[in-house]
Amino acid sequence: MSDDSDDPVMALLATQRAVLAAVENLVGQVEVMQTKVDAMGETLAQLVAGNVSASGAGVDRVITLGDRFRAATAEEAARDPELRAAQGNYIVAQAIAKGLNKGDPDGAARDAARAREWIADQLDRGRVFEPGKVRSGENGTVAVVEPIHEEMFPGRVRAQRHDRER
Repeated sequence: MSDDSDDPVMALLATQRAVLAAVENLVGQVEVMQTKVDAMGETLAQLVAGNVSASGAGVDRVITLGDRFRAATAEEAARDPELRAAQGNYIVAQAIAKGLNKGDPDGAARDAARAREWIADQLDRGRVFEPGKVRSGENGTVAVVEPIHEEMFPGRVRAQRHDRER
């Protein structure tokens, strides 16, 4: 006679082992992310220290709006009234970068990083951003490409023109 009473126990043990393996995998991913966050924090601290020492004898360099955008998380920028519209355009730029780099997440990340830096530079030059736009349709929510995004991705995207020339 086979011992059927062991089957549920063995199944439970197998499930527990699978859950434990998944948790260990997540712990590893969190540790990797924490290492990256720590490295970014060190880099930011070096940049801030470099800005202070490079500015001259005891005179601190003014933190610009672009600097604030570069340092802000997505949530911080979205909450900041001075950065909110720039962040909205960055979100649209991320969507455009993904569309331009289908199947190439590294390329999308590079394009998005370039767009973020472009936005920060524009903020430093005094540019005022209009809110980024999205449109809902049959295929879900999509980013609306505006002329500003043509500037971010020169020669790679075209904005819809609303003025119809004949």
